[in-house]
Amino acid sequence: MNSATAKTIFQAGVEAVLPSVFMADFLEKKEDALRIGTQWLARKDVGRLVVLAMGKAASAMALEAQKILGEWVDQGLVVTKEEHALPGLAWPQLEAGHPVPNQKSFEAGLAVRNLVSSLDQRDLLLVLLSGGASALVADLPEGCSQEELQSFYQLLLASGASISEMNAVRKHFSSLKGGQLARLAAGAKIEVGVLSDVPGDDLSVIASGPFYPDSSSIAEVEQLLYRFGITEKLSPGLQSHINRLKKDPALETPKPGDPLFHQVQHHLLATNQLALKACADKALALGFEPITFHASLDGEARELGVNFLQQALSQMEAYKKQGDYSTRCFLAGGETTVTLTGTGKGGRNQELILALLVACLHNEELAKQLKSYAFAFLSGGTDGTDGPTDAAGAVLDETLLEQVGKGELNPDSFLANQDAYTFFAASGGLVKTGPTQTNVMDILLILLQHKEPVPQPGS
Repeated sequence: MNSATAKTIFQAGVEAVLPSVFMADFLEKKEDALRIGTQWLARKDVGRLVVLAMGKAASAMALEAQKILGEWVDQGLVVTKEEHALPGLAWPQLEAGHPVPNQKSFEAGLAVRNLVSSLDQRDLLLVLLSGGASALVADLPEGCSQEELQSFYQLLLASGASISEMNAVRKHFSSLKGGQLARLAAGAKIEVGVLSDVPGDDLSVIASGPFYPDSSSIAEVEQLLYRFGITEKLSPGLQSHINRLKKDPALETPKPGDPLFHQVQHHLLATNQLALKACADKALALGFEPITFHASLDGEARELGVNFLQQALSQMEAYKKQGDYSTRCFLAGGETTVTLTGTGKGGRNQELILALLVACLHNEELAKQLKSYAFAFLSGGTDGTDGPTDAAGAVLDETLLEQVGKGELNPDSFLANQDAYTFFAASGGLVKTGPTQTNVMDILLILLQHKEPVPQPGS
């Protein structure tokens, strides 16, 4: 049992949700007709065919669309994360900042606004949407500076808010998010292919739902800002924007039932569940019995990893009492949160594994249980980037735990300062995949194998 096995299973999950796998099921061109999802459209019945791809997987999704649609596309625009652009695309690719918008993000926001505003009722807009677009495609509320909005995003990221809570807030400080791009499309037909990076695959949350109705309100946003201690830190410009929204209902995001969404259809193309199934299949092929937790990764990273490991160990002991000594791969997917209090470098997946490592060293009951098993634990982001780092996550196995126990590195101090990246860079536990060109949240793997000999029948 080692970290390489965990990485192999994780990689199988990532490969199952690559655009090269799912885009051919979404789009098809045949003679004079185009299939989007299950619906066929005659090309002659469509004015301009325009492609807009936004998110961490935008370039790969756009490249597959270009292969399928070819010269039928009249105009295209791709907005993706820095260093995620791909060669071979005929359409402009704009690389922008994430998770905090930069100048390129605001330029991308203007380019997207101009493209969508150029449509008329006969046009068809094909949107290829993936996570990350909330920061990659940005705009400024009236009276707010770029620096104000960037600081605001940083406060949200450090608050411990969930992705649905953060995006409810972001929608109300933008004229592009929360269904508002649909307002600009002048009644054009809009088909949105979505790669889900949020728990529950909530279409209103993914990329802040630029073409999807928003059920949240400015009143709820005020409550969220207060709960996470952000209200008193708001700049005057941002506070003035809130006051304007409260006074003028017309400035609210469009809600479910609004007629402007009659011409908009969303298609869910790939999810975390699909990636977990591929991990389970690979684990089975490698001799593990896969078990996927019903509960998803949702909450503080440093707590959830330990909780899931304790559940896995309890299940292993229960099976053992029944005479079942099978080697198992426990799987969970979702997206944890991190409340920032330290000044180190890392991401939620690295923090989860570092917290697990510290627990293995200091939790006597947990350490005692683990002595009976060969193990490997991996937590990684399917997009290949965990937080503001170049790692997808981190992995811990017996060898690394033993090295840390004997070494000079003190994992406690690194965890306290939330400096997981520096710790694992020194100890060798980082998982690096590079940009994967997909994004379906995170995957946690817990591999456990009994060390004691399996009892033979009659012994």
